[in-house]
Amino acid sequence: MVINSIVKRHDRLNPFTESQINVIRSTTKLFLKNGYTRTSLNMIEADCGVKVGNITYYFHSKEDLLKVLVEELMDFHLDVIDDSEARSNDSLFSYAMEIAVQIALCETDDKAYDLYYSAYSHPATFDYIKDWAAKKNYHLLKSKLPDWTEDDFRRVENVTGGIELAAFTAPKNRYFTLNDKINLFLDSMMKIYDIPESDRKQTIDKVISLDCEKIAKEMFGKFVSRLDGDKQNE
Repeated sequence: MVINSIVKRHDRLNPFTESQINVIRSTTKLFLKNGYTRTSLNMIEADCGVKVGNITYYFHSKEDLLKVLVEELMDFHLDVIDDSEARSNDSLFSYAMEIAVQIALCETDDKAYDLYYSAYSHPATFDYIKDWAAKKNYHLLKSKLPDWTEDDFRRVENVTGGIELAAFTAPKNRYFTLNDKINLFLDSMMKIYDIPESDRKQTIDKVISLDCEKIAKEMFGKFVSRLDGDKQNE
């Protein structure tokens, strides 16, 4: 469950107080309901009963609260990777499918779009995502790039992270469909990793053959339902 796993992760280093847990619970609910942009600290105060002054004492800013949720959102990405590996024991496909699901999700869910756009637009959360992605991609692609170190993946992530943001925000239309977008951005990113053209094409064809929109909705629905589980157990 979202709140329980957030608390468990942080308790290992710096235990949360009951008031902080209440703030995180309300923030997570409101970010997922309204989006990051449309959620104010006053709205969080009204929901959890903790004064804005105390919220900013605990977490300094709304961006810091976003980072707490982004850390958990990365676990959603791991769920997507696990699902992809269950479909095909192919690490390159898992890499590509994780990105395709994010692109499809941002196309179909305005609140998810706002969450991803905000996470990639704020320095603290973007830095966290880049570091997480470098480690994840090193794990997924190291067999295809044996000479690359984790530092190489971290360096490249400064470029691929920007490409991902562009992929999430590029509007689709009748001349630029979701599949067009997935094809273009996956091909561009895999080129950066020196993936051979034949492997790129085979992987993209496999991804596009699936209903990425449906998979994205189902996977993100599971992520959001964890919060509902926490609310029911309050």
